[in-house]
Amino acid sequence: MSDSKKILMVSDACYPELSPRAFRTTELARELAREGHRVTLLIPNRQVFRDDPLQADGLRVIFADGTVEGRGGSAVARRNKSIRRFIPKFAQRWILYFYCHEFFAKYNPGIFRQLVALDEPFDAVLSISYPAAIHRAVSRAMRRNPNLRHAVTIAEFSDPPFRGDVAPNVFPAYYLILKCWGRRFDYFTIPVEKALGCYTPYKSRERIRIIPQGFDLNAVKRRPYEPNPQPTFAYAGRFYERIRDPRFFFDFLETLDADFRFDLYINCLDPCFAEMIRQAQQRVRGRIVLREALPRERLIERLGAADFLINFDNTTSNATPSKLIDYAMTGRPILSFNDRTFDPDGFRAALRGDYRAQVRGIDLSQYDIRNVAAQFIDLIDAGKQKE
Repeated sequence: MSDSKKILMVSDACYPELSPRAFRTTELARELAREGHRVTLLIPNRQVFRDDPLQADGLRVIFADGTVEGRGGSAVARRNKSIRRFIPKFAQRWILYFYCHEFFAKYNPGIFRQLVALDEPFDAVLSISYPAAIHRAVSRAMRRNPNLRHAVTIAEFSDPPFRGDVAPNVFPAYYLILKCWGRRFDYFTIPVEKALGCYTPYKSRERIRIIPQGFDLNAVKRRPYEPNPQPTFAYAGRFYERIRDPRFFFDFLETLDADFRFDLYINCLDPCFAEMIRQAQQRVRGRIVLREALPRERLIERLGAADFLINFDNTTSNATPSKLIDYAMTGRPILSFNDRTFDPDGFRAALRGDYRAQVRGIDLSQYDIRNVAAQFIDLIDAGKQKE
C-alpha cells in the first residue's frame, strides 16, 4: 500500500442520510481510513449528522461554519421551496435557466469559510458532488488557502453539472464559469465512460478518470431466496419528472389481468407521484405497497426477498443509476427500462418466472470499495498536474 496520506474530503451528503451521494462519501471515507490514511471529512452543519455522526478509526469529521441546520434544510432551501409553491412550473424552468440552482441555491458559504480557515497541510483534497456548488466552494477556497492549493485536488462528479433533476440546462455563461473554476482542479473523476462528452468541454481528456461508485461488498448479507406466493417485484429510489418518470409503467399495471405485489421503497416522494401511486392502488388488480425507507444494507437484504427487481432508466444517456449496483448485490433478476425501452411482453414473462429480459453483465468487482479507493490513491500518487 502507498504511504499514509492526509486527505481532505468535502461533501454535501453523508451517513446517516439515504442517498447515492451519501453512500458514495461514506463508503470512500471509511475505506480510506481503514487502509491507514488520515481522513478529514468536511460536511454541512446539519443536525442529522450531529445526532448520529459517522465514525471510524482514522476519520475526523468537521462541520461547516455557521448555525446548525434542522431537518427542514437550510434557510435558503426553505425559502426557495416556499417560493416555488406559488410559481408555475414553466416559469420555474425559465427562472432556473438564469438563476443557476447548483451554483446559488445549493451553495453553502459555511463550507467555504471552514475551508479557508483550515491551517493544516493535506496531500489531497477530494471534492464530491452533487451539487456542483461543493466544487465551487473548494475552488474558491483554493485561491485563499495555500494548504488546499498545494494539495492534489480532485473533483468527483456523480452526475453531469446542470443536468440534474431541477433544470435541464442553464444560461451559457455558467458553462464558462464552470470551465474557469474547473481548471483549478488537477483531476475530474466520473463514474461512467459514456458521460465523458459532458466533461471534456471543461477538462482535457487525459485529466479525467473513470472511477465508479464503490461499495463494501462484504457488508451486505444475502438471505436465501424463496419464491413468493404471488409474483412480487420491487423498486427502490426516487422518481423525477422528465428524467425518471414512471407514469407509463403505472398506466401499464392497470391493464394487467394478473395478481402481483409491487413493493416501493421511496425515501422522498413528490406530491404528484404520491397521487399517481394512490390512484394506481385503487385501479390495479394486484397490490402496490409503499414501504418505509431503510438503511442501505437492510434495504438490499429486503429487496433480495422479491422475485425480481425493476429499475427506471434515466431518460438521459449520461448517467447510470447507482441502484443497479445495489440490485445486483441481491442476486435477483433485474428488469431495467424507461418509457422508450419498456418491453411489455418481457415484463409479463417475468411475472411467470421467465427472466429473459433481465439485465446481464454487471461486474460487481469493479464496484468493490477496495478497488475504488486504490484508484483514488493512484491518482494522488500521480501528483499535481499543470493545466
